[in-house]
Amino acid sequence: MADLAEGFRTILSGDYPRLLLSGLGLTLAVSLCALGVSVVLGTLLGIVRVFRVPGLGPLGNAYVEVVRGIPLIVLLSVVYYGLPALGLTLDGFPAAVLALGLYSAAYTSEIVRGGLNSVPMGQIEAGRSLGLSRAQAVRFVVLPQAWRVALPALGNEFVSLILGSSLASAVTLQELFAQGKYITGVTYRQFEVYAVLALVYFLLTFTLTRLVRALERRLGRGQMGVERRVI
Repeated sequence: MADLAEGFRTILSGDYPRLLLSGLGLTLAVSLCALGVSVVLGTLLGIVRVFRVPGLGPLGNAYVEVVRGIPLIVLLSVVYYGLPALGLTLDGFPAAVLALGLYSAAYTSEIVRGGLNSVPMGQIEAGRSLGLSRAQAVRFVVLPQAWRVALPALGNEFVSLILGSSLASAVTLQELFAQGKYITGVTYRQFEVYAVLALVYFLLTFTLTRLVRALERRLGRGQMGVERRVI
């Protein structure tokens, strides 16, 4: 036990905490940027799939099926190591953001699709009766309601992105897990380092999960209030 305590003191002193904090900041940055890519692309995919946009609907379905059938580590490798063969070379950060965003978009599109399907399609006709075009009715009437339903699930997807970002070390990104591996190589304290990493990931995802649940309860109360006012 004394040796274990000494190991924890070692990795929690000197420059090691700074390295872990630096890695944590990079983990959050790449996850947030990837979430942005995921939300934009996933929303577009959800729209073309739900409304069966000619020519794009089948492509959207094919994209979701293909990406969901590929391991994230393979997609990361394709983006970072494969794209240079096509003349496109990306550094670790943009490569990780692109790969994580493309991967997450397939799941976000399912979230958006569920949100859109929860909105009665009569809302579009109601928008049309007010002089809106079909596209405007989807944008200003249907999407805001769909996002209200989809937000909690999107928060869970962000948690998944944070966990998935640990694979970004495979493309030389010095995020939290990569910093942990570096500290392990220097101190030879595998158990202590990975125990600290596990605790950091747990605290981060636990906090985000609680925030998502609080948001879900708040949105639920807001929806009940709307229903009471309508009644």
